[in-house]
Amino acid sequence: MAAPALSSFNLRSILEKEELTGTNFMDWYCNLGIVLRQEHKEFVLTQPFPADLPNNAPVAQRSEHEKRCNDYLDISCLMLATMSPEFQRQYEALDAHTIITGLRNMFEDQARAERFNTLKSLFACRLAEGNPVSLHVIKMIGYTESLDKLGCPLSRELATDLILQSLPPSFEPFIMNFNMNNLNSSLAELHGMLKTAEESIKKNSNHVMVMHKCKPNNKKSGQKRKLNSDEIMSTSNSKTKVEKTGPAKDTECFFYKETDHW
Repeated sequence: MAAPALSSFNLRSILEKEELTGTNFMDWYCNLGIVLRQEHKEFVLTQPFPADLPNNAPVAQRSEHEKRCNDYLDISCLMLATMSPEFQRQYEALDAHTIITGLRNMFEDQARAERFNTLKSLFACRLAEGNPVSLHVIKMIGYTESLDKLGCPLSRELATDLILQSLPPSFEPFIMNFNMNNLNSSLAELHGMLKTAEESIKKNSNHVMVMHKCKPNNKKSGQKRKLNSDEIMSTSNSKTKVEKTGPAKDTECFFYKETDHW
């Protein structure tokens, strides 16, 4: 038997977990958008409440108009039910579109500050050499998704460039290959490619280390080692000094015909 579809009531419960108090407006607004998207009623956030129809409007048009007005009433009640009492008193007589417009204007500064901090964190991301790339990329993708919710979406190309420029030098061959081949990948696909590249980098790094440790000594065993300066001085001092040879003192001088002249 097929699993039952997720009901609107169950999905609306995400708004009931944390009512709007003011400081959590962005989270509350994000959850509201999820609920409205599932119910196909996102139009209440962007379109004003329907104007009254003329008395001679067709029956079908009147029926559609009534349904649309009921949608606005339904969502406004949902919004009020998930607000603090202070906000309820302030917005209880207004329709859904007017409520959300007023809240946006009220918390515009808060959204701007959150957007600034998110952008700052995103641009400051740097992966240290040797740290896992997966968690790093997931964090950066999370920042891009937060910016999208804050009304500041980044293009896929810009998000990709930000991730690539945050990588350490060991990923430079991958970045060069990625750019040369003009790969058109989603952020999720880029994440998978970077994990594969990381495994390759680790294998190559281990191979180089093993080769370095096992590098043979190219010097022949019988080859004499060249002495350094200290060893040369020590060798010179250890040699026995040769006494100067010559005639004895009592030998007669060849030129002066005298002894003790040498």
